[in-house]
Formats: sequence, structure tokens, C-alpha cells
Amino acid sequence: MANTAFYRGQQLGREDLNIYLASPNGTPTNAAEICYALYDFTTGREVLVGPERRIPANPSRGEYFASLLVPLDANVGNYRIRWDFRETVSGPLQQVVMAFAVIDKEGRDGEHRHYQGFELDYHERELSRRLRVMLRDNCVGEEEEIDLDVGGEKMTLSIRDLYETLHGTAP
Repeated sequence: MANTAFYRGQQLGREDLNIYLASPNGTPTNAAEICYALYDFTTGREVLVGPERRIPANPSRGEYFASLLVPLDANVGNYRIRWDFRETVSGPLQQVVMAFAVIDKEGRDGEHRHYQGFELDYHERELSRRLRVMLRDNCVGEEEEIDLDVGGEKMTLSIRDLYETLHGTAP
């Protein structure tokens, strides 16, 4: 388990997911090449989240950080950030892996949403989120359609439509 945790909806900045590079004598130095990637590890498997090569902020020599907003619908659990960098243009590619967690600061047990006249509580929405994760991990596309039985009514929805209906936003 990671000992660094961020809340859903939290803006990450300079003091959060950061890395400092220095020369052997301790002088801060910029990398010739640097990028990072985020991985959802909530299922015990690393799943890439977003682009594979994100460019970090570089506010001062040798200092880099991942400037991002933790999505409100991010899976709660463990994540990893992988920093890839070269100190010199012809130098070897080096990697640093950091673990962190995403937590939900708001108790959502009393929250309800309505879907075509049916009230969905936290547990039903959590089930839909887990379905999305399972489908994502098995490479099912957002446009793939699934058949549902909602209160005896049969309907067909794309994964994207189902998610947007239940959570109010696109994945």
C-alpha cells in the first residue's frame, strides 16, 4: 500500500508527485529527456491511465512534478507513477516508480442518483464503476454495447452511455 494518498478531485502540484535530479556533486540539473505515465493498480494489474508519455512541469532546474487533477470518478485504491528520463542525450533510459493511493474524502453512502426513474444508491453506482474497470481491463471499448434489464425493461446501451448516465460525465 502506498503511504502517499490524494483525494478524488484534488489538484496535484509541486509538492505532490515530484522528482528532483542532481549531478553527482549535488547540483540540480535538468534531464535531457523526461516524461511520466500513470497506472491504475486498484485491481492488482497495472493499467495505463491517459497518455503514455506525459510531460511534467519543470518550475526550477532539476525539479519536475506531475501537474494533474485527480478525476472525481477515479477508482479508489493504489496507483503508480513511472518517471522515465535520460540525464544526457546519449545516456541510458532510467526509471523511477512511485506508489500512491486515491481515496474518497466524502462519505458517499447516502448519495443517490436517478436513472430513468430508478433510484441508484452508492452501492449500485459502485457496481457500475467496477463493471467499467473490468471492461476496461479486458479491453472492451467505450462504444461496445451491452444489454441491460432495468426494472424489467430491456435496453441496449454503449459502455460510454451507461457510464455517462450513471455518473454524469464521460470517462
